[in-house]
Amino acid sequence: MLLRVTLLLCLVLFLVGCGQIAEPPLPTLDVLLVPPEAVPTTAFTDPVLIEGQRNYDLYCAHCHGYEGAGQLQESIQQTLDLGMMTVPAHDSTGHTWMHPDQLLIRTVRQGIQNPLAQFPMPAFGAAFTDDQILGMFAYIRLWWTPEQRQHQRRLTWRWTAMQAAQTSN
Repeated sequence: MLLRVTLLLCLVLFLVGCGQIAEPPLPTLDVLLVPPEAVPTTAFTDPVLIEGQRNYDLYCAHCHGYEGAGQLQESIQQTLDLGMMTVPAHDSTGHTWMHPDQLLIRTVRQGIQNPLAQFPMPAFGAAFTDDQILGMFAYIRLWWTPEQRQHQRRLTWRWTAMQAAQTSN
């Protein structure tokens, strides 16, 4: 009887020991922790930039990207294969900086209708004041190089000069 109890006890201990699964080692992550004050921030104090970013993020970023990069890279080739235009970037890789403010304001107000109804830009009409639109442009300009900002300022100035000359004639 003692032998049976001993064998039974050994069997139970053996099964309990075999039934335990060793914990896998925890993965090590190379994470660099930085104090909160060292984290870069995009918080603005200029009310024009604050409102410009808010309006851009609410009304423009879902198509043009939250960093102004334009249409998602993964969908560009399919759009091109279908013979359609892609959503332009507003950052330094795009062409927004190649247009004067007056034309950009008109584009926001009137929209851009794509004949294939793929990625048309809606007309915002009077939803924004000129100052609100210019605030969004001020925010977008932060993504441009100094040379691009200077070029765009010159285009805007030339457009203004041409309009003044036309109205004085």
